[in-house]
Amino acid sequence: MNKKQKLIILLLFIIFLLSGCATAPKLSPMQKRAITTRIIEGGYDNIFRSILTVLQDQGYIIKNTDMNTGLIHSTIDRETAFGSQFAQALFFGYVADKGSEIDVSIMVNKVNESKSEVRINMQEAKYGQSSKWSGSGKQNVKQILDTEIYNSIFNEIQIEVKRREALEQGDNSIDNNN
Repeated sequence: MNKKQKLIILLLFIIFLLSGCATAPKLSPMQKRAITTRIIEGGYDNIFRSILTVLQDQGYIIKNTDMNTGLIHSTIDRETAFGSQFAQALFFGYVADKGSEIDVSIMVNKVNESKSEVRINMQEAKYGQSSKWSGSGKQNVKQILDTEIYNSIFNEIQIEVKRREALEQGDNSIDNNN
């Protein structure tokens, strides 16, 4: 590779990095709460267990739960494809982007017998090497505030709550017929 080709690749890489640095508008705590919190209808136990089911269905590893406090903590590892890691090692001499870990904590607060408030906090930590001579570690940790992601998770939780209620109703009707 000649000097001119290396310079072009370096410039393209810098442009790529700078385009990824666009800043999102700052959200107030109330705006963040509006994105991350929903009232879900159903019994507390059913909602809590439905959240666990949804997280496991999506591949999250449940790290900790406490039904008394309503806390659920889980993570998922999203490794960058081997081909991409190989290309990074070939061009830069190290792997800058090895993947990311998404950390999810959820609080379930009972409002009354038929409703609970569910608040989700999601953070993504990218990991890799910062230079050829450094070890691999977390590079960037940021809170995820994409309304589509939260809406999707809340919808899945509501569907699972309804599915469990339907199963419970089916069990009760069988018991009543005997």
